Amino acid sequence: MHDIEARVGRLNALAKRSAKGAAEDASECVSDAASDAADRMSNGIHSVSDEAARLSSDAIKRIEDEIGQRPLLTLAIAAGIGFLAGMAGRRH
Repeated sequence: MHDIEARVGRLNALAKRSAKGAAEDASECVSDAASDAADRMSNGIHSVSDEAARLSSDAIKRIEDEIGQRPLLTLAIAAGIGFLAGMAGRRH
């Protein structure tokens, strides 16, 4: 009986160590997966922000070119927008 209890105790200890090891392995696996996902998301955000900066820079250059080619039209549009904004903010 003593021998059986000792063997069961050893099996129990092995099972606990295996469960602890499995939990640590699972924790490490989840941590690695989360870190990898965060890295991929960060890289995606950087590429999106770079693309947005490039597009906005191109748009500003095109607007500057149009203003340089048609300054009077630009002034008329600005005056019209200002007039509409003034009328919209005016109270009766």
